[in-house]
Amino acid sequence: MFWFANGSKMVGSYDLTAYQAFMAASFGPATAAVFTNPIEVVKVRHQLAGQNTRHYKQLGVGTTLRALYRTEGLAGFQAGLPVSVLREATKNLFRIGGYAPILGFLSQQLSTVEGDGTRPSPPVWMRMMAGACSGTLSAYICNPIDLIKTRLQSVGQGKVIELEGRKANYHYSNGVDALRSIVREKGVAGLWAGAHSSALRSAAATAANLPSYTLLKEYLRSRGFEDNTGTHMICGLFAGFMTCVANNPADVVRSRLYDQPQVDGKPVSALRTAQTILRTEGILAFYKGFWPHYMRNGPHYVAAFTFIEMYRRWFSTLNS
Repeated sequence: MFWFANGSKMVGSYDLTAYQAFMAASFGPATAAVFTNPIEVVKVRHQLAGQNTRHYKQLGVGTTLRALYRTEGLAGFQAGLPVSVLREATKNLFRIGGYAPILGFLSQQLSTVEGDGTRPSPPVWMRMMAGACSGTLSAYICNPIDLIKTRLQSVGQGKVIELEGRKANYHYSNGVDALRSIVREKGVAGLWAGAHSSALRSAAATAANLPSYTLLKEYLRSRGFEDNTGTHMICGLFAGFMTCVANNPADVVRSRLYDQPQVDGKPVSALRTAQTILRTEGILAFYKGFWPHYMRNGPHYVAAFTFIEMYRRWFSTLNS
């Protein structure tokens, strides 16, 4: 799932075509989403619960789980699953698939060639820059899918419910219905509501998780750890934690932007939403849903990496 460029060769990569590398980066996270989508649903519901009140601490993860099960049953935990899989496949095609090429380009442009003709491993700042670039690009391209996924996960499909004191702002039967409704009511531009906040979140996430994964993996390898599933799990869990620390505030703001209707016919800005959260709920509200966020991110990165490696090995076998 995560590689860094050393000259024109990606460390730890298989002998794949560019097309195959991008496909593996897309298929792996999409497969992982099937298993981690329930945690994503809980995270979104928890972030949206108790809006505009400072009593959000009373609405814990357990309360969210019970309310979700009571109102929608087990099916509610897979709300928006098809859109979630589509989102992982398309967004990571650019976010993960584009990371190594961007990093390779930056390395070629900004680093010097050593005496043996190779380039040194990219420094942390270069890795973070590459991650921020690929994360931003993917967020703007895939914002419509992110928007629809979040709205479906926030209320479920085909249901009008009241969860933890919050009435649903939208009522969609499925992803196609959501797409049609948004375009009909807000135009095509409405599909990019909250895009700037999403880009900030994606840039922070990718700038944190890709470098943290590769750096920890390099450190563990230097300490004698094998390049195996156990090492990948440790690095994936660490990368997931760093991702949540970096982007949970932007994630809360984005969830609110995607969920709330427009005011006076105009989209609510990310800054205004952040100010409202700070004023009405306090600064700790920006870390609402942190543990569900991490419970989803940690296993998701571990699973996504495992599946990507599986697809890459399969593609490499086909080539041979």
